[in-house]
Parts: sequence; structure tokens; C-alpha cells
Amino acid sequence: MKAATLKLCLPVMAMTAQQTAASLIIPPFLESLHYPVSAIGSLISVIPVLALTARLPTGLIYRGERSRALMLATLLVMTLCTFLYSYAVQPLYFALVQAFFGFAYGAATTIYLAFFVESLPPDKDRHHAMGYYAGCLAVGYSAGGFAAGYVADKLGYAATFKFSSLLGLLCIVLLFFLRPPLSRKAQKDSGKTKQSQPVLASLKSILEPKTATIVVVALFLNLLHQMGNSLFPLYGLAVGLTLTQVGAIRAFYSLCNAITRPFSGSVVKRVGHWKLSRAGLPLQSAFLMLVPFFHDFASLLVVFLLAGFLRAVVIVANTISMVEDVDDTRVSRGVISGIYNAAGDVGNILGPSAGGLIASFAGIARLFIVGPLIAAVLFFFSLWACKFLKSYKIADS
Repeated sequence: MKAATLKLCLPVMAMTAQQTAASLIIPPFLESLHYPVSAIGSLISVIPVLALTARLPTGLIYRGERSRALMLATLLVMTLCTFLYSYAVQPLYFALVQAFFGFAYGAATTIYLAFFVESLPPDKDRHHAMGYYAGCLAVGYSAGGFAAGYVADKLGYAATFKFSSLLGLLCIVLLFFLRPPLSRKAQKDSGKTKQSQPVLASLKSILEPKTATIVVVALFLNLLHQMGNSLFPLYGLAVGLTLTQVGAIRAFYSLCNAITRPFSGSVVKRVGHWKLSRAGLPLQSAFLMLVPFFHDFASLLVVFLLAGFLRAVVIVANTISMVEDVDDTRVSRGVISGIYNAAGDVGNILGPSAGGLIASFAGIARLFIVGPLIAAVLFFFSLWACKFLKSYKIADS
């Protein structure tokens, strides 16, 4: 990894670690305040919902020349919110802090993805660069969760929220070492030949066949991940695993993502990002459908590692599709970043809900058969619908 790419990756690693550190201890923190489980679930769901609402508006106002200022503003809000968590003990106050944090996090991640793509050196292989970016997200998730758990065990919840705030300050400091996106600077020097797209035209970009396919893959990838990941602890306990073993499986699953993503760029370059985007998710579904056939720690660990490997490769492949296959003269990087992240948010929201609904009818074990199977069928149907958009576009033209 070149020094310029490393400088771009460090802030997103710190930002992801900050979010993970805060989100990990929110449930036990609220439980220590004697909140009912239903209230805890409702308060946790505020973040993905508010993050979703921030995606498209942020993408529409994104401009390279103002990206760093927008990032600083959103990170300041996130840092302040993580500091205030331990003081917002009343439900209304906590919900407000969650709402501000969720909106700021959605805006920050949308801006930074577009900022990262536009700031890549012209000679940089984007397959490797997007692999490094996705890998740094996974490293942030793993490191933030581990560090937060350690600090919480040693010093308590309030200290952990303050530690999360320090991660936000670290991200802010790292931003000052970054230059404006090179592509925007080149446009300035050439007299701003690229014009901003009208808002309506940018929003219509989701109907472009390639953009729609990217959205479908991002949505179902997160839906499948959340469906299995959020409800696996219940299955693990039902078959006799301890919470330590369940936690270890999830930790190795995240570690597999962190290790695999930086090297997935080479695999994607050889096989092709479109092939991997289409084939990876059904294969991941197939591995998850094996879960009910195993009851011991070692076998389940292998199954989740294989599923994690495929998830990592597909994430990198779909991110490369977003960078290479969307014409940035017709759709701005900010808008496509907002659309891409919003699709993931929708998957994050639908996954646990769909999984819980299926489990209530079929049982927790059969969830891992019925859920992935339905997801794969709907995924193929959605890809077919994207082809219909292409046919409709040709007929309309």
C-alpha cells in the first residue's frame, strides 16, 4: 500500500472504530439503567434509520472542494454525541443523541467514500485501493469492538464513551493531513469543465441498469449478513454453545473480513467484479444454509469463515463496480456514494426484521435454511428486474 493510500485509509478506520466502540456498549449500558429490552431495541434502531435519511441529501450536496469541511462538521457532531451518551440517561435525551449521531454517521460515511475515490492518485490501481478501503472498514469494526470491550471491563461504560470520543478526535486530526480530491483540483485548473448534474437527473440515476444492480447487491449483501449475524447467538445457545464461543465465531468472522478484503482486489481483477457480485451472494447463502446441520464450535466456525470470505470478496467487487461502472460525468460521486450506502442501510434494517419474522414461523434453526434461500431467490429476481430496466431504457430511447 502506498503512503498516499494509507493516509486516505486511516481516517475511515478511526471513524469506523469510533462507531463500533459506541454501539457495542450501548445495549449493556441501557440495560444497566434498567431499560426494558423492547426500549433498548427501539433506541438501537434509531441509528440505521437516521443514517439512511442522511445518505441522499448528503450525496446531493457533496462537492470535492467542500468535502473536508463537511467531514469535519459531521465528525464533530459524532464526537460530541459519543461524549454525551453517558449523560443522556433519560429515554428522550438518549434518543436525541442517537438521532444526531446516526444522521452524522450516515453523512460522514457517504462523504468520505466519495472523497476517498476522488482523492486516489491517478496511477493507483483502483481494484487494490477499494480492497484496502473495505479492509480498513473491517479493521475498524474489529479493533473498535475489542478496544471498547476491554475499556468497558476495566474502567466502565462512561470511560468507554469518552474513549470513543477520543477516536473521533483522532479522525479529525488525520483529516488535516489530507489534500482536496485531485480530480476536483484538475477541474479547477481546466476551468471547471465538468458541470454539476441537476438534482432530478442525479436521483434518476438509480434507474440506470448498472446502478440498480449495484444497489441490489449492496442491499441483499447486508440483509443476508444481518439476518444471520444478529440471530446466530440464539441458535448457538440453543445447540449448547457458550456465549464465549458465539463471540469467538463472530470475532473470527469479522477478522476474516478484515484480512480478506485488502487482498480481494487481485481476485476481483482476475475474475471480474460483475461475475463475483452475481455469484458471491448465492454462494454465501449456500454456506449459511449449512448452519443447522452443525452443532459444534469448530464446524460452525469453518462455515462462518467461508461465508465471511465470500462476503468480503463481494463487498470489494461491488465497491469496484460503483467506482468503475458509474459514469461520474452523469452521476456525481457524492450521489452514487449516497445511493450505495443507503442500499446497505436498508439491508441492515430489513435483515433482523425479516429474520425474526421467519424464525417466529419456522424456528431459529430453519431460519438459516429458509432465510438464505428466500434471499437468494429474491436476489436473482431483482437482478432480472435490472435487465428489464435495460430493455425498457433501450425501447424508450
